[in-house]
Amino acid sequence: MSPKSKQHSRSEQMIKEVDGFVDGISKAVKTKLRMPKDFNRMCICGMGGSGFSGDIIADILLTLWDVPAKVIKSTTIPNWVDDKTLVIASSHSGNTKETLMMYDQAKERGCKMIVITGGGELRDRCLRDGNKLIEVPNTIQPRSSIGFVIGYLANIVETAGGPKIKSDLARSIPALRRFRGNVWMRNPNTPAKGIAERIYGKVPTIYASVPLSMAALRWKNQMNENAKIIAFSGTIPELNHNEIVGWSNLDVESSCRPVFICEDGVPDTDISMLDESIEILRSVGLDPEVIRIDGRTALERSLKAIMLGDYVSLFLASMNGVDPVDVEPIKNFKQRLAELLGRKKNDGAKKKKEVKEKKAK
Repeated sequence: MSPKSKQHSRSEQMIKEVDGFVDGISKAVKTKLRMPKDFNRMCICGMGGSGFSGDIIADILLTLWDVPAKVIKSTTIPNWVDDKTLVIASSHSGNTKETLMMYDQAKERGCKMIVITGGGELRDRCLRDGNKLIEVPNTIQPRSSIGFVIGYLANIVETAGGPKIKSDLARSIPALRRFRGNVWMRNPNTPAKGIAERIYGKVPTIYASVPLSMAALRWKNQMNENAKIIAFSGTIPELNHNEIVGWSNLDVESSCRPVFICEDGVPDTDISMLDESIEILRSVGLDPEVIRIDGRTALERSLKAIMLGDYVSLFLASMNGVDPVDVEPIKNFKQRLAELLGRKKNDGAKKKKEVKEKKAK
């Protein structure tokens, strides 16, 4: 297979995976789960797409549940995590070093634990320790599994006695499928292509109100990974307290381009702040890209925004002539991290042996 044919094949693979976003949600919310209910905090441990899925659910729960839910993207879990905390360790590959380290710490503290993974060492440890295991397909890219993970997290929350966000997701499936038909790459009139053409060659900064802030972050991440371009994200109203000064002093010929994701169905104050921010940037000669998202609930609007951004990133990848699947820098980092941790482990074992030998003398 020629390099060009191979790249086309891999592009088609990624398109298929993005198309499967709603199907992943649908399968996950239909799965029957048995969950513990005797916990008073929730800690979701994960990096990349696994952590991002937690962000979506944690943001939705912020105003719906009296159980605090926090996403941790680190190598160390917080001090407040104890045996009354439900810890959800999520890693698509099952070999993410940071997540494995947090899993081990949660185990030591006697936490109630659930693992979401496609295999690897995390799956092995989960089965060995007798913890609850939820498996996701390991044949797709980690960033393409977020539909499954979002669905399973919603399922966990509702099954454990929390807000009925699983049921809400299930009701949104038909609307999400219709939206996919409007924006996916098979639709010749998809708005995703027009958006990609208008921000092509630019450095986009994607803004949204707080309920859609994770969708804006997903746009940024997908442009980084799929389209191989630098991008940034921010929120309203925070923009109006700092970044708006930088934009107002920007050369209008700059390659930077503000992108606003505006959602319907929010308080008038939020809409007014978005509209005023856009008008201020227009008044200094900038041309913000403005995208309107509607939907029955905040979660539905967030998922629609995610879907649209995924397709925009694939169009940008095609326009840039790059392979959307390839993420070699991430693989290199993970390999270097594994080697570093391996050396530290060996050094630690060596020092312990030396101390033991000195004591024996």
